Amino acid sequence: MDNHPEIEAWVSSQNTCPWVDVSGVPDLQSGELHLWWVPLQGTDEELEALRTTLSTREKDRADRYRFARHRNGYTFGRGVLKMLLSAYTGRDPQQIDFQLGPYGKPSLRPSNDEKVLCFNYSDAGGYALYGFTRDAEIGVDLEDLEREVSFERIVERKFSAKEAEAILTLPPHKRKSAFLVCWTRKEGYGKAQGWGINYPLDSVELCVDCQSNRVDVTASDSDINHWVVYQLYPTSHFVGTLVYPAAVENDGLFSLKYLTTSPGQMLQR
Repeated sequence: MDNHPEIEAWVSSQNTCPWVDVSGVPDLQSGELHLWWVPLQGTDEELEALRTTLSTREKDRADRYRFARHRNGYTFGRGVLKMLLSAYTGRDPQQIDFQLGPYGKPSLRPSNDEKVLCFNYSDAGGYALYGFTRDAEIGVDLEDLEREVSFERIVERKFSAKEAEAILTLPPHKRKSAFLVCWTRKEGYGKAQGWGINYPLDSVELCVDCQSNRVDVTASDSDINHWVVYQLYPTSHFVGTLVYPAAVENDGLFSLKYLTTSPGQMLQR
C-alpha cells in the first residue's frame, strides 16, 4: 500500500469483507446469498485436477490464452466454479451444464428435482469473487484497485453528467479509485440484468455518491425488480459489487455469508 497512496486514501474509511475460511460448502437456503473469495492459484497437480472438470469448449478457450498466467487463471476460476456448483447441487462437476443468455451470461441448466440455483462471478488480479443464491438473478463484479486505467474520457463520454461531476470533482488522488468503484457498479448491475456491459451506461445513475456502500435503484417503470447495488471491499487492494433484487431481503430476513477457500481445499472435499 505504501506505493499506492491514492488507494490508501480511498479505502482507509472502508471496511473489508469479514471472510470465514471454510473447508466445506454450507447449504444454501432461500433468503441467503453466499459470497466466495478464492485465489486463482495452486499446485500443478491442483491445476490438472481442475482442468478435468472443464468441458472441451472450456479447455479450448483456456488454451487460446497466450500467456500461462491467463490460461491457468481461467482454469482455476472455471474449475472452482464447477466445484462449488457441484457442492450446491450434488452433481458431478464434469456434468455441470451451462446455458448462455442472449449476451453470454452463463446459468445452470436446472434439473426438475431442484430449486433454481443462480450465480455470477468475476475475477481480477489473481482472485475470483463468486456469488450464489436461490431463485433470484444476481450480478458480481471485481476490480483490482492497483489496475492502471485511463478513465477520464470513459467517465465524460459514457457516464451521466451527475456521475461525471461526482467523480471528476473529487481530489485527484481519489479519482481513479472512485472510477473503479463505479465501474464495478455499472458492470455488476448489467450482469444482474443479463446484459453485461452492453447497455447505455448513463441510462441508470449508480455513481452520484461514489463512497456509498449501497444504492437502491429501479431502472424504469418496465423493470419489475427493485435492485440493490451493494459495494464490497474483499481486501484493501480490491473493490467489488454485488447486485441483487431487493425482494431477496424478505423483510429483513436476508442473510449474506462471506466465505473463503482455496482450490486445494475444494479438491480435498
